[in-house]
Amino acid sequence: MSNTKTQYHINDADRLVEANEYLLDVREPFEYEMGHIAEADNVSVNEIENRLDELPKDRKIHVYCQRGKRGANAVEILQTNGFDAVNLEEGYSAYTGKYDRVQETAAASENVSEEHVEIDPNRVKVEASGLQCPGPLLKVNEVMGELEPGQQMEITVTDFGFCTDIEAWARKTGHSVLKNEKLEDRVIVVMQKNAPKTKSEGEGHQMVETKDGATMVVFSGDMDKALASFIIATGAKSMGKDVTMFFTFWGLNVIKDPNAPKKNKSGLDKAFSMMMPKSASKLPISNMNMFGMGSKMIQYVMKKKKVDALTEMIEKADQLGVKMVACTMSMDIMAIDEDELLPNVNFGGVGTYLGDAENGNLNLFI
Repeated sequence: MSNTKTQYHINDADRLVEANEYLLDVREPFEYEMGHIAEADNVSVNEIENRLDELPKDRKIHVYCQRGKRGANAVEILQTNGFDAVNLEEGYSAYTGKYDRVQETAAASENVSEEHVEIDPNRVKVEASGLQCPGPLLKVNEVMGELEPGQQMEITVTDFGFCTDIEAWARKTGHSVLKNEKLEDRVIVVMQKNAPKTKSEGEGHQMVETKDGATMVVFSGDMDKALASFIIATGAKSMGKDVTMFFTFWGLNVIKDPNAPKKNKSGLDKAFSMMMPKSASKLPISNMNMFGMGSKMIQYVMKKKKVDALTEMIEKADQLGVKMVACTMSMDIMAIDEDELLPNVNFGGVGTYLGDAENGNLNLFI
């Protein structure tokens, strides 16, 4: 492994692309889809240890994330496993080069902001300061859904990554960003809702297969992994994807109803029920759980930082229309009855999941 201490910045990416160097985007798949550097592969930092065999050991790996922190974590994992890896500092949010895949598609679409549309003094104003990703994006999706075409909204946030996220969201959904201003301590964005584009002449006679769904298998019963799965699910749903979450084995604990009636079980069924968490708020974390202390600590920090709790994320996913399916085979093995799960949960087997996965272009196992 090379001992070179050269530091790399995200805007070195253009030179790296032109030199045919290897770039690795370690953000979540929905972030990658919203925009990435051309030719970069995508492996989430949360999956990288399980996908090391997909990465080249004979090339230097130039890693980037949204702002740099996840990239640094990924580099540490890669170097520990014998890879030659470096982090592109500051991340994609600071990238201004010419190989931005979002910028390439933007040139093909007309943006209303380029037409000098005046900002409506009677626009809907939303205060979202303190909300962490993907909270501001979900708020925009909610408010824009209630507006009529031509109406405008203004949102104020303190998450500076929102500047990049909202531009990609607007391009994906066909709406317009009229103002995207980063101030010292906040970001102010003004958007206008556009009517859906009508098909051009002859387009309606074309037969086109579209796969714009997202599916994920939630196998883990760890709080941090469950939270990551719902962040991805709600983010994908707000981008217009049809999302299915398939909960199996330990993942069933994530969707337990805390208000479920007590069950009179016996034998192994009773033992299973006693040992498993009663609801999402009782889940352990994957590292440093410390007999439940770690879970309480992370929930406290999340509340202090105004990050939605897992129970709130589950509720938001349901409101957005995310489809949650419980594996009936796993329910039988784990001695979990239908009325012990949340009322919004569907029931099915692997055929249900595979049917939805066939219509998706994003499939994850968490």
